[in-house]
Amino acid sequence: MVTVEQRKVAAAVSEIPPLGEDVLVAWVLMAEWREPDGQTKLTRLISGDSSAWQAKGYLHEGLNSRWPPANLPHHNPGYPSGWTRVDD
Repeated sequence: MVTVEQRKVAAAVSEIPPLGEDVLVAWVLMAEWREPDGQTKLTRLISGDSSAWQAKGYLHEGLNSRWPPANLPHHNPGYPSGWTRVDD
């Protein structure tokens, strides 16, 4: 069952495809929240048709791979081209 929250995130992400005819298949969203007392927490939301294993794979790949080569700017729209590592 797809939740209202999942539909809203999918609609927002679908509006910015990397290339014109690309179709969103699945997604994972991590968010950090600050409580009134200053403590923070993380939440995770995954697309309705995704498994927990897919979400873990997306997060692992996002943290441990190089983003994107200069000749593929559509992999990181809105950000500078060239290789970037999260741990750099």
